[in-house]
Amino acid sequence: MKKMLRFSWKQKSDGARTQPLWVKIMKAFLLISFVAGIFAANLMGREAVSNAGVLNDYFIEKFQYARVDGQNLFFYIVGERMPLLLLLFALVFTSFGIFGGILVLGWQGFSVGFMLSTGIAKYGIKGIVLVLGGLFPQYLFYLAVYVSYCYVAVFLRRRSAGEGREIMDRKLVYGMGGISFAVLLLVFAAGIFLESYVNPMILKNILKIF
Repeated sequence: MKKMLRFSWKQKSDGARTQPLWVKIMKAFLLISFVAGIFAANLMGREAVSNAGVLNDYFIEKFQYARVDGQNLFFYIVGERMPLLLLLFALVFTSFGIFGGILVLGWQGFSVGFMLSTGIAKYGIKGIVLVLGGLFPQYLFYLAVYVSYCYVAVFLRRRSAGEGREIMDRKLVYGMGGISFAVLLLVFAAGIFLESYVNPMILKNILKIF
């Protein structure tokens, strides 16, 4: 009886560890992109990248005393970030949907690796705090949307192609895609709201140590 229980538990554990190939590819690509960002920052040299983003000395000096208009910032960020998300959703029912999602995640990983490496080179430990402060809390929402998008793209593609079962009705597939789009859009909009109204306050507090 004990042997049967151990065998059953081992089967469940092995099943839990088994992941689809595309998930493994997504994780590997995200990690490789992150490391590539670190290497790219080091290859370019400190002087070439020291003024990137929130690491720009002029930005830091002005931002400390500037009053941030959350409403204007919100619509600016919408214009910057939303077109890419809409493009992804336009591809969600095609074979390019999952590849687009993985590429976007890879770019996020590359950017974070690049900025962290640059921040450390310029400010040491304080640079890590500054870069992470510039990403928090909105990137928790953005990354959640991009990862969820990949799962949705694979699910809808398989259902529309009828892999492993009968082909699901097109209207039902499109309906599920529309609902998924609405939910992810709301989460993404929440991230933009946080980036516009909450993140500036976090950054201002962090910049007090500079």
